[in-house]
Amino acid sequence: MKLDSYLCPGCGNEVQIGPRGCPKCSKPPKAKKKPAQKSWQQDRRCDDLDLPGEDFDCDEFVAREFGKVPHRRIGIAWYWWVTALVLLVLMVLGKLMLF
Repeated sequence: MKLDSYLCPGCGNEVQIGPRGCPKCSKPPKAKKKPAQKSWQQDRRCDDLDLPGEDFDCDEFVAREFGKVPHRRIGIAWYWWVTALVLLVLMVLGKLMLF
């Protein structure tokens, strides 16, 4: 079979690719079309996604995934507070020197 031909689904003969279809049985190949869906309808493949149901326990999930050790508290280290305070004092003094 050539690369630019296909087998006719009606009679099974080898047919050249083109818009006219099979010259022997004159049945052009039919492409299966999906029925038109409304925009609000979902596909069947989206129906069962294994999403957690009513019996899902968030606390148990977090403990299982992240362990029972609480997370480290995120905060600003003391030296950044001191640095910010020193910079603030220097800016206020610099502003007072300009007057």
